[in-house]
Amino acid sequence: MLAKIKNYIYTTLQRFWNSFLPDETMTDSKKKWNRLAKENARYFVMTDYGEKINEETFRNSGKNDFQMLIEKDDLLQKKLVPFKDKKVLEIGCGIGRITEFLANNFGEVTGIDISEQMIEHGKKRLANKNNVRLAATDGLTFPFPDSNFDLVFSFIVFQHMPDIATIRRNLEEIGRVLKPNGLAKIQLRGLPTSKKNWFYGPAFARRDAEKLIASLPLAIIKTEGENQRYFWLWLEKI
Repeated sequence: MLAKIKNYIYTTLQRFWNSFLPDETMTDSKKKWNRLAKENARYFVMTDYGEKINEETFRNSGKNDFQMLIEKDDLLQKKLVPFKDKKVLEIGCGIGRITEFLANNFGEVTGIDISEQMIEHGKKRLANKNNVRLAATDGLTFPFPDSNFDLVFSFIVFQHMPDIATIRRNLEEIGRVLKPNGLAKIQLRGLPTSKKNWFYGPAFARRDAEKLIASLPLAIIKTEGENQRYFWLWLEKI
């Protein structure tokens, strides 16, 4: 009970102080991620291993996360197997850390990112993957037809989107490009942080997520990690 009270106070205060600070624009966000990609793409995609993260460690982190988040996900296994005939969209693919392993298991994989620098680096890393397409976007719209993907996946990306309106717009696009009964597995920020941090993004609980998808052709079929670092949503196109 004490931990819940402390978390509530912290969350309330953080949101209060953030309300006085301006939101980052999408133009600023694109510039920021292009700059970070030039400085140290591997580190800013996956900060857990420090600034000197090498390619081997980076690649292994992608493999491990694919296994944990996709391969061992019972819900995805139940609804999407066999993976080999499915089309996947990864939002915020960066330089292809997880994209590589999606490509090893799914039929077609498309990765998008707001940073042109990340995408160019990713194309070089995954040049031998014939079933991968990478593209830079404006961070708000997806250049794909309606009802095109069986799965939309995103990890450590929505937590950096600058405001709720941007997240809502991406969810609208997810609802548009998913096939009927298609799935989305999306990670949101579960704990608030200051807008002064380069990695800022708004935090959500389940009730917030329900408001986010109101009126969209999406239903929440599972959540996990509420009030934790990674808050996960499993969504189905209805």
